[in-house]
Amino acid sequence: MKTQFVKTLWALMRRELWESPVAFKWTPIGIGIFLIFLSILSFIIYTQFDASLASLYDGLRLLADRSAENRGLAVKAGLFSVAALFFQLMLLIILFYLSGSLYDDRKDRSILFWKSLPVSDSLTVASKLLTACLLVPAMFLLAIMATQLVLLLFASILSLMAGLNPFSLFILPAGLPRLWSVMAAGLLVQALWLLPIYAWIAFCSSWAPRLPILIAFGIPAGIALIQHSWSLATSFTLPATNIGWIILQRLGSGALPSNVNIEIGSTSNMNFDENTFMSFAHLVDVILDPAMWIGLLIAAFFITGAIWFRRRSTDN
Repeated sequence: MKTQFVKTLWALMRRELWESPVAFKWTPIGIGIFLIFLSILSFIIYTQFDASLASLYDGLRLLADRSAENRGLAVKAGLFSVAALFFQLMLLIILFYLSGSLYDDRKDRSILFWKSLPVSDSLTVASKLLTACLLVPAMFLLAIMATQLVLLLFASILSLMAGLNPFSLFILPAGLPRLWSVMAAGLLVQALWLLPIYAWIAFCSSWAPRLPILIAFGIPAGIALIQHSWSLATSFTLPATNIGWIILQRLGSGALPSNVNIEIGSTSNMNFDENTFMSFAHLVDVILDPAMWIGLLIAAFFITGAIWFRRRSTDN
């Protein structure tokens, strides 16, 4: 019974992948190709100003002279910056995907076909959310890993040209197994952190007559505007708690943002704070944050609402 449940759920998730190959598969591949192309193009342009690559080699030697800890932090900072663009676009793709996840079936009337199958509405809604929380991040993580490997290879070639050991300069300090493990766990924790927002958008998609993405963002924006207007009209002050600001804070926080503090002094010495990196300890802190569990309760409410509307959906 459990095996059949898992197979059905996986089939529904693969359906989502088949229906959105550009967003889920080709977009992360395209981002990786763009970043690699940009790196190579930047190097080519750089050679036009410094054909001997003297300043580049000096920079690599300066990095090699740093302590192993600082060298590792510098390499990880570069790899995290590569992943940052993936994370930003992944969030946008997930938000737009969820806004049409339950709406599109009603719009094109394919909901009649899906309701004729022996698949519950609960399982259908769950497959949409699991696609957003697991499948899409997994696709982006694979693209991130491939991009980082190619860029590390490119950096290693440059280090060989400078007469330096690429293993001690880039490959070993990168700590790829641990780095990828942290990112994988971080994507999972971040999905739980953002689940109330994901569930809200899926909820709007389950009943909105049209343009669910505008309704999903318009309702909290309207409430925030009313809060501001009422507070200014009654007390000439801004409200202490604003729903719009709460949502923006939720989107901009959690497990993934890794604010690496890099201080460059007059002597060009770079000082890194290792505590600013995304780490397993930080992920545990996010999981134990009361805001995480409050958000999950809110998400459960919206998921229940989405299932309720899905069950009562018609072809109108």
